[in-house]
Amino acid sequence: MQRLQQYDWPGNVRELQHVIERAVITSTGGRLNIELPAQAKAAHSPEAASPNPVVLTDTQIRQIEADNIRAALKAANGKVSGPNGAAQLLGVKSTTLASRIKALGINLPSHG
Repeated sequence: MQRLQQYDWPGNVRELQHVIERAVITSTGGRLNIELPAQAKAAHSPEAASPNPVVLTDTQIRQIEADNIRAALKAANGKVSGPNGAAQLLGVKSTTLASRIKALGINLPSHG
């Protein structure tokens, strides 16, 4: 909890959302494994206090979102909705996830 509170969150809410989503997806035994970017460890160093924050392009943000959705789908064994589905892991409605999957051009694994 302290690491989360002390981290600078240069990507603000979206970055926090991705960190928490990844922790939920990769958690085992009911314990969240929070993995902060490398700069989190040096958050109080002079280099980390850079006046030039990292700015991601829309393409980079979409790639991160697509990768996160793919990770959730993998963790849910391809299941999009329902209990233990990717939508539940990501904390979004299944219709929202379906829309994002379509918009990002993510191919769902075929069953059969």
